[in-house]
Amino acid sequence: MRISPLLKSLVCAAFAATAVTSMTASMAAEAWPTRPVRLVVGFPPGGPTDIVARIVGQSLSKELGQPVIIENRGGAGGTVAAAYVAKQKPDGDTLMLTAESVQTRAAAVFRKLPYDPVADFEPIGKFAKQRVLMVVNPSLAAKDVKEFVAYAKAHPGELNYSATYSASSHFGGALFGVLNGVDLTLVNYPGGGQPITDLMAGVVQVGFFTESTVAQQVQAGKLRALAIAADERSALFPQLPTLQQAGAARMDISPWFGLVAPAKTPPEIIAKASAALTRAIASEDFEKRLAPIGAVAIKGSTPASFAADIRKEIDYWKKFVKDSNFPIVD
Repeated sequence: MRISPLLKSLVCAAFAATAVTSMTASMAAEAWPTRPVRLVVGFPPGGPTDIVARIVGQSLSKELGQPVIIENRGGAGGTVAAAYVAKQKPDGDTLMLTAESVQTRAAAVFRKLPYDPVADFEPIGKFAKQRVLMVVNPSLAAKDVKEFVAYAKAHPGELNYSATYSASSHFGGALFGVLNGVDLTLVNYPGGGQPITDLMAGVVQVGFFTESTVAQQVQAGKLRALAIAADERSALFPQLPTLQQAGAARMDISPWFGLVAPAKTPPEIIAKASAALTRAIASEDFEKRLAPIGAVAIKGSTPASFAADIRKEIDYWKKFVKDSNFPIVD
C-alpha cells in the first residue's frame, strides 16, 4: 500500500506534536511548583483538620519554595471538598488534606459518593494522626477496661455512648462493642461539645474521643480515661494502657491525615510532593506544633504504601459496616 506524501506529512506532524506536548508536560512536572499551591481542606477554619492543614502547609511551603494557600471547603463531612478536588486539573497546583473519614470510612457509610476515593486521587502520603481515648463518667462503677466489659455484659443495652454519626466517636463505640461482645447504645449528636458535656453530666456513660478533646476534662477528674484506642501509649497519659494492654481486643481508631492530588497528576509531581512531605515531618518543629492538638507525626509513608493503606481500610470498614448493621446514608 502506497502512502501519499500529504498523508505521510500529516502523520509525521501529529507524532511531532504529541512528542512536543509530552515533553512540555514532563518539563512542567519537573519544574513544579512554579506557582502557589492550593491545599483544600474539607472542614471549616479553626478545627483540628484545619489546624493540621496549616501546620503542614507552612512546612511544605518552606520545602517547595512556593506559598501553600489553605482553602476551606467544608460540608458533608469533607466529601464536598473531595468531590471538588477530584475534578481539578491534575497539574499539582491543587492538593487536598484528606482524612480517614473522607478517604476510607465514607466509602463504607455512604451508599453513593460524588467521588471515587481510589480512582479519583493520587496518594502522596500519610503524615499525622490523633489518638482516641476511651473515657467514662467517673460515677461508673467500672474502674478499668476489664471491669467495664464485665459490667456491660451483665447489663446489656444499659450503657450509652455519645457520638456523632460516622465520626471516630461513633466508629469507636460500635467497633468496641463488636470486638468485645458487648451491647452499647448509641446516643447520636449533630456535633460540637454536647456529647462530652452529656458524658460529664452522666446522661451517657462512655465515649471515644480524641485526646486533645477530652484531655482537660480527664486531668480535672471530670472524666475517667480507661485506655488508649491505638497501638501505642500516649506521651500525655503515659500511665494509660492501650485497649489491648488493658485486656480488651486490639483496636486502633486513630483519625489520620494525609495528602492526595487529583488522579492523573504526573508521577514526577507526586514524587516531589512526597519527598517534600517527608522532609517536612522529619523536623522537630513539626512534631512540636502538632502536640497541642494531641497529634503525632506518621513517618515512612510513601505514595505506594498510602495507596495500599487506603484500599485496605476501605475493605475493612465496608466489611465491618455490613457485618455490624452499621447505618448507611442513602
